[in-house]
Amino acid sequence: MLSHPTNSSTEQTLRDYLIKLYPDVLSWGEKNREGIVHRLDRVTSGLMVCALNLDSFNNLKGKFKNRDIQKKYIALIQGTLPSETGIIKLPLARSIQNRSKRIVAQKGRLSITNYEVKYFDHSSNISKIELELVTGRNHQIRAHMEHMKTPVVNDTLYGASKNNLIPTDSIALHSASLKFNFDNEVHSFETNEPSFFNRVLDV
Repeated sequence: MLSHPTNSSTEQTLRDYLIKLYPDVLSWGEKNREGIVHRLDRVTSGLMVCALNLDSFNNLKGKFKNRDIQKKYIALIQGTLPSETGIIKLPLARSIQNRSKRIVAQKGRLSITNYEVKYFDHSSNISKIELELVTGRNHQIRAHMEHMKTPVVNDTLYGASKNNLIPTDSIALHSASLKFNFDNEVHSFETNEPSFFNRVLDV
């Protein structure tokens, strides 16, 4: 689902469900993004953190801005990366040809992604990787993987082939863990990737 409403959609969003559970967010939150500290793409699954009061909202927004939140993702990609572990440091900007996409561009914003290959399935030529976002640009992982010629499985917007084992409204990218310090206490959250990951890898 969408994280919050857009100009082109009237569907239910995470923000709408949050308001139903915690109506007070309407009294202090940013319009149409009440309680929403950060976003996930509609096609990406996994963890998000939301705020239930203004102090928490400002605190968490600051942590994302200052890169004080550890964000790890699991992805399936087509093909193999050049090494078992690595750092991708490439600037990203909005594509002129397709405004829905981000591309590597010299005048873009520096974007940093750490990766580690966890598994490679020779029969399907698909790799399972863990990624840590150092920066948090829009579509960062998806654009970096396309540039590396290893697009996220089922991410047809970024050059991947269609995979019939994955729902049409999903790609094989999952926000697997969030870790941060809040009120002098470390908070760590994890969640497993959707079952279609194993179906794609046939494990």
